[in-house]
Amino acid sequence: MNPSGEQREAERREQRLVQALELEFRRQGHEVARLKIVPPGERRPLFCDLYDKTANTLIEAKGSVTREAVRMGIGQLYDYRRFVDGEVALGLLLPEAPRPDLLALIGSAGADAWWPTEIGFISSALVPSA
Repeated sequence: MNPSGEQREAERREQRLVQALELEFRRQGHEVARLKIVPPGERRPLFCDLYDKTANTLIEAKGSVTREAVRMGIGQLYDYRRFVDGEVALGLLLPEAPRPDLLALIGSAGADAWWPTEIGFISSALVPSA
């Protein structure tokens, strides 16, 4: 087992997801970009995977739907949000629908989730609560 190889594969999955969602949002007329954040006193910037300027939403992609990945994504979103002026929505981009408990965790953090389906992306905002 090669953890570094697994990490690179997860990063490639994340990149493909981001590119696909970015294309979908652009087709809908949204202005999207990657958000670069330079916290005071830090040498290296932080990068949020996608910022939907039209919907004012920060989106962090994860290459898996494990509890650890979801928790990491929520933490990253909370960190990024501190550097954006005003209210901003939060979203996690996942490779598949999360289990109900993880969907509830994402919702309790005040975020939405997106994942690909055969007909495009679906948002947890459109999924009835269990």
